[in-house]
Amino acid sequence: MKKLTLSTLMAFAFATTSANAGVIVDLEAGAGVWNVSPSGTINYGREADLKQDLGLDSNTNTYFYADFNHFVPLIPNIRAEKQELKIDATKSIGNVTFGDKNYNENTTTNLDLSQTDVTLYWGVPGLMLLTAGMLRVDFGIDLKQFNGSITLDSPSVGATTADLDFVVPMGYVGATFDPPFVPATISASYKKISYKDSSLDDMMAKVSVNLPIPLPLIDFKLDIGYKKQTLTIDDSLSDNLSADITFDGMIFGISAKF
Repeated sequence: MKKLTLSTLMAFAFATTSANAGVIVDLEAGAGVWNVSPSGTINYGREADLKQDLGLDSNTNTYFYADFNHFVPLIPNIRAEKQELKIDATKSIGNVTFGDKNYNENTTTNLDLSQTDVTLYWGVPGLMLLTAGMLRVDFGIDLKQFNGSITLDSPSVGATTADLDFVVPMGYVGATFDPPFVPATISASYKKISYKDSSLDDMMAKVSVNLPIPLPLIDFKLDIGYKKQTLTIDDSLSDNLSADITFDGMIFGISAKF
C-alpha cells in the first residue's frame, strides 16, 4: 500500500525529538521456498566435489521472516529470519580396492546448514525524505545462528562429521526501491563476515509484486528473486573438515505488509 503522506510524516519524524513525536510502524511477514543448488568442494581426508563426487543436487528449502520497521531515530529496526538448508545424497563410485579389501564404494552426504538470523538495522537518515519515499538504504548488524552439521560417510574413509552449532555476527546492508505508480518494489540485502581464512557471504535480491487481494490496511505481494550463500571453512576452525561451497538459486514466496 503506497503511503501518499510518507514524505510529510518522515519530515515530521526527523524534525522532532519530542517524546510525543509521530511514529509510523510497519510490520511485514513472509514465507516461501528457495530452490537451492550446491557447488564447490569439501575436504574430509580427500577432496570431493559436491556434485560430481558426492551427488548433491538441487533441493527445495523453506524460509520464513518477519520485519518490524519504524521511524524513530537511534532505535534499531529488527528483522528475524528462519532459513532451512538441508541436502542429502548417496553417490556410488563403483568398486574400489584398499589394501586387501574391495569395497562397493558409496558415499553418503548429509548436509544441514539451517540458520536463524536476527538483524538490527537503521535507515540512512533523511534519504527517504530526499527521494520522496522511493529509496531506503539500511545498515546494521546481523546475528546468524547455524544449527546443523555436515556428515560424510564412505567405506574407505569412514564417517566424518563437522558440527555447525554456533552464532556469527555479520555486517548488514540493504536497500528498497519503491517507484511511484508501479505496483511493485525492488529490494536487496548483503551480509558478510570474514575470520582468518574462513568467510561467509549471504546476498538476496527480489521483486515484490502487489497482489489484488482487497483487505484494508494489508498489502499482499508475490516475491520472486535470487539468493546466494558462499561459505569457506578453513581447517584451522575444524579438525575434521574444510570446505569452499556455494548455495544459490531462485526464491518464490508470499509476503504481507501491515
